[in-house]
Amino acid sequence: MTWLKENKFLGGLLFITLLLGALIIFLGSKFGTSLEEIQSEINSKKSDLEKMKALDPYPTIEHAKSKEENLRSVLEKHQAAREKLLAFRPENLNEVTGAVFSENLTSTVAKVKALFPEEGALPKSFNLGFEAYSGGPPKEGSTGILTYQLAAMEYLFENLASAGVTRVVNLSREKLPAENGEDWPDMLGKKKGGPKAKRSGGGRPKRTSLKKGGRNTRGKAAKSPFEQLPAVAHRMPFELVVKATEGPARKFLSEIANSENFFFETRLVRVLNPSPIPSSGKAAASATPKKVDDFGADFVVEGEEEAPKKMMMSEKILNKVSGGDELVVYLRADLLLFIEEQQFPELK
Repeated sequence: MTWLKENKFLGGLLFITLLLGALIIFLGSKFGTSLEEIQSEINSKKSDLEKMKALDPYPTIEHAKSKEENLRSVLEKHQAAREKLLAFRPENLNEVTGAVFSENLTSTVAKVKALFPEEGALPKSFNLGFEAYSGGPPKEGSTGILTYQLAAMEYLFENLASAGVTRVVNLSREKLPAENGEDWPDMLGKKKGGPKAKRSGGGRPKRTSLKKGGRNTRGKAAKSPFEQLPAVAHRMPFELVVKATEGPARKFLSEIANSENFFFETRLVRVLNPSPIPSSGKAAASATPKKVDDFGADFVVEGEEEAPKKMMMSEKILNKVSGGDELVVYLRADLLLFIEEQQFPELK
């Protein structure tokens, strides 16, 4: 303290020097940090700019407007297609009482049986796939959608009869969620109002990393991104087995594929021709004997009665090869009920 009192000027100069030094160090460190942040931001923007330059098309205002117009056109086409699909949806799915549905089922089955009067033309205990309701009505809340499906089954068998199919081997209909008192699955494939997915300890779902080939660490196949898209229709699966020649089978499949009343999505068709294809040996044995002319060439001598026989044999062989005999046709298809609430995004 004595020295400071005796050297006030030097003490003040020393204090000011120390203060300026601390200030310079502080400002230097501050601006140095800001400079690093600015440099990092510049590098980031430079990297983004290089990525944008690599895009095709380059994101200019003109290209953005062109993309927006293209997207608007796509959405308009999708909306038009959606309206066409919704035309297959019934105007209403009003619920009826269980007794009324049972009466409608009985009368519809009687109409279908009248279309196939021959014995054995329909399976035993035939009830249009609704065999579960032969002894009682369905649950409340399911009669609306079941009435729609019943009408589709009636339409299906009317086309079978008109196409010339005379025998139905089997018909099986998959139960709908409403028949079990459940809602349709939502866009993620879970039942609405159903139990929540189990979670691991800690309250978070377990993560599974994907390996090459689209499989997770547990060996299960990874879900396709298309499976995560919102559903556009509810599916009502059924399976049908009939016996028919090629013409009626082809006509029936064409009719349901081009139906204007119901939308059937064919999932699988298998055709079996139980008749054996004739071997070349049998065909050779049935052929007319050949003779050799004076020049050593083969020629066939056919009488007036031999030619029709040979034509009949050829037709029989072709029928077996091309399906002219009775075929067994297995059809697996879905009756689709398009979702009215599904909407596409709109551009402002």
